[in-house]
Amino acid sequence: MPCCYCPKALEDLLPHRGPNLMPDTVEMSDDGKTTRSLTKVPAGDCRGREVFGRQDASGAPVWNEPFLGELMALTGIPLLSAKLAAQGQVAVFSMISKLVFHRTVPLHGEIIGNAILTRERGGFSSFGTSATIDGQPILEAEVMSGSASMDSISSIPAQPFATPPAFISGNEALAFKAPMMRFADGLVAIDAAAKSAIAAYTYPVDHPFVPGHFPGAPLMMGVTQWSAAADAAWLAAKALGLGPVVTAQARVYRPSGAEILDVRDLVLDGTDGVPRLVSTKRLAFREPVRPTDGLLIEVTLS
Repeated sequence: MPCCYCPKALEDLLPHRGPNLMPDTVEMSDDGKTTRSLTKVPAGDCRGREVFGRQDASGAPVWNEPFLGELMALTGIPLLSAKLAAQGQVAVFSMISKLVFHRTVPLHGEIIGNAILTRERGGFSSFGTSATIDGQPILEAEVMSGSASMDSISSIPAQPFATPPAFISGNEALAFKAPMMRFADGLVAIDAAAKSAIAAYTYPVDHPFVPGHFPGAPLMMGVTQWSAAADAAWLAAKALGLGPVVTAQARVYRPSGAEILDVRDLVLDGTDGVPRLVSTKRLAFREPVRPTDGLLIEVTLS
């Protein structure tokens, strides 16, 4: 019989708690190669998962697209958990690629997610993911995971800004998202000729995701770094008068210059006034981020 994990059982497989634990159930096949998740966020969700939403142009609640990517990652992690637990390690994502979002997804709909383990080599595992709502496809993505021990994660020091950034403009253009779900605090530089800009962000210690990723060793979720790139791209597009559809190349890095995330071909469609994340070719994660860390997000638009 396939194994089916409800939220309490999933806590044994996923080092996430509270709203960070997104699926209602994850079912794994007998051969341990595929999983299927079910997620339905009700209005007034007692688990706090409405935090993963944003508003569409009409003000209706819809999924903030990067967190659908996180849902797919969590659908696939049980494929790796038993092996990693035996090694005293947890999954740490190194790359997400070929991400395509087919439509805006109502926040309170029922999402069926699927993951299939495609490769295991050199300490890395890859799986393909997809999801549907009402039988209609909503996304596909390929995910690659490495691993790390909780001790190594907890030993990473925070690296805050030495001095507060000097902002040219704030993040008011992100008003379709709750304040704590805006992952760019504002722009610190604009180059109109190059169609580029730099945003800054500080990951706060009181962010609602801190207790759940990871308990006792808090790190900024990889998809929130992706959100930071998307937010910076939208702020840049508004400041430069570009759009409504823009493609961004982005990198998230520390004031020291150390790269945290490389983003290729992130496409935003703001035709209706609110940007929808359409696709991203590749996200390559380089370094983890701790609460109080200061980030710079450089974007170039076309």
